[in-house]
Amino acid sequence: MKKHFFIICGCLFFAVLYAITSMADPFVTDVTNRLAEPSQQNLLGTDHLGRDIFSRLLLAGGITVGLSTAIVLVTATIGVLLGTMSGFVYRRLEPIVTKVTDATIIFPDTVLAIVLAGVLGPSIQSLVLAISLIKWTSYTRLVHTLVLQESTKGHVLAARVNGLTKPKIALRHVLPAVCPHVLVVMSLDLGKVILLISAFSFIGLGVQLPFPEWGGMISEGRHYLVTNPMLVFWPALCIVLTIIGSTRLSAKLTRHFQI
Repeated sequence: MKKHFFIICGCLFFAVLYAITSMADPFVTDVTNRLAEPSQQNLLGTDHLGRDIFSRLLLAGGITVGLSTAIVLVTATIGVLLGTMSGFVYRRLEPIVTKVTDATIIFPDTVLAIVLAGVLGPSIQSLVLAISLIKWTSYTRLVHTLVLQESTKGHVLAARVNGLTKPKIALRHVLPAVCPHVLVVMSLDLGKVILLISAFSFIGLGVQLPFPEWGGMISEGRHYLVTNPMLVFWPALCIVLTIIGSTRLSAKLTRHFQI
């Protein structure tokens, strides 16, 4: 199994390296070559402005997955810190954190994110901030609940009797038991955030031109859905496959950690 894994990773690495070194510039337009069929120069053809679809898909994937990963990491870190502090290390924070998370969860997260992004204006910074503001609460509630459960277990109580400080107990005994649950949620959340970013870009509130993004590419290609449906098909396929991948990763982590 490990041998096959390394072979697959090696093949993917060289495939991506070849694609990066040989692909066309994703920003160059050529109206004389618009909506062209796939060729040796343009593996998946060109869009309505003559830009290479394959290179734009790769760049859009890097932007979408990169932003999603950053958002998930930041919100998970905030959630772990606040959940651990309010649930074990500094219990005086518990009422404040609980009220704030409850107040945020009252509103539908997608609607709240759209409102925030609309108020802040269309940009990558607004997109990241809007999604981050709605995502940290779920991690905080999860970690807070898990920390409360762990804090009543025998090894944690024994550590307190032995004179260990709460921060040390949290690092040595509480967080190691909490982190597997957080990793599972993070892997599942990655697909959700990718879908959110694509949806925001589709309606014009996400990644702005000239930078490509899968949702934005679908928005541009929908005007040519009848004459050239592949403009929509390829970015949509990338979104679907990435979300399926994050879901499968979450399932594998669940089995690995036996959660």
